[in-house]
Amino acid sequence: MYTFDETIVSDLHKDARGYRPDAYFWEEWSQCGDDTRQAMWDNLLAELSETMDRERNAQAAALANFEAQLKVMKRAGAETTQQAIKWVFHAEKLDRYDLQYGADAVAYHFGMSYQNPYRAVIQECCDQALAVVQEEEEKRLTRA
Repeated sequence: MYTFDETIVSDLHKDARGYRPDAYFWEEWSQCGDDTRQAMWDNLLAELSETMDRERNAQAAALANFEAQLKVMKRAGAETTQQAIKWVFHAEKLDRYDLQYGADAVAYHFGMSYQNPYRAVIQECCDQALAVVQEEEEKRLTRA
């Protein structure tokens, strides 16, 4: 029994390898038999599994690094996790454009999963920091 699906092989290839299949792949895919297609499909599934494992490990390491930064900020005097996050934002020089995209942009910046345990607090900090930035911009504009 064959489990490959010609309608989504391009998506599987992109998820496994990070890019859409090239002309060589499509030529091979279109000229081979179902047994070879199934083998290609199975190889892509194995590559996808390895890719997902690498991403999970990288995200876990990024989260550990972020938590280490929070600990440093707390040792430096941050009284709350929220304050430590704001200090990390400042140290990383996150700007208005980073802040306006919120927790997702911060997660991306640090290489963390979008569903990290700090997501809600990060979003709160982004909203508060963005409000301060906007207020400062308004003050500058009214002075000019």
